[in-house]
Amino acid sequence: MISGSRPDVVGCYHSGGMTHFHPARFDELERQSIGISRILRTFNFKPESTILVVSIVPEILQFAPFEKAVQQLGMYGINAESTNYDAGRIESIARQFDTPAICGIGAASLEGLKMFGHDPEKVFAGRTVWARPDAYDAVKAMDGVDARRIVILGPAVAYECAHGGIHYDSRDWSLSGQRGTLHLSSRMPRITPVADVDTGVVGALLDTACTCGTRENLISVG
Repeated sequence: MISGSRPDVVGCYHSGGMTHFHPARFDELERQSIGISRILRTFNFKPESTILVVSIVPEILQFAPFEKAVQQLGMYGINAESTNYDAGRIESIARQFDTPAICGIGAASLEGLKMFGHDPEKVFAGRTVWARPDAYDAVKAMDGVDARRIVILGPAVAYECAHGGIHYDSRDWSLSGQRGTLHLSSRMPRITPVADVDTGVVGALLDTACTCGTRENLISVG
């Protein structure tokens, strides 16, 4: 831990079947937003658009940088919880604000939409939807939906760009492949350093450049 530093937020991540609390500062989250903003630019969302982020409070480490990137590009972020019971709010926000993109959809949100009588395919039609691994295949199968992956890597997240590359913030984080899964370590100064965290994600590092032009490094998952 950095001497004399106090956290602004405390989030958590999962590794090795356990939940780990992770204190962080706002400037760390702000720094990570720079790489995410490059990924968002590949989609050409209009300025002043409203982007919906679906997450839970302990995921502030993972999704606050995305929300900051949205703001940096002159757009507005709005939130809903990634639970069955808040799925009705997802439909309402998407409809009322005509959101071009939704980030963080998981299986609970899909089940909740159906529970409230909404067809997820109709709710997501014409939008870019970043889906969690437990919902990606279902969203990908929906007609008229631009399905994109998000991959949660402990306290970090990799996002798929408009050209199909899955990027992680390679300035703040380093990844290595060990024993069949990706392991995460921090590269920049942090109040809580991360060293060799097993993300549990089966994947590989790619040494190719993405056609989107974004310089953030690539991974493949599967």
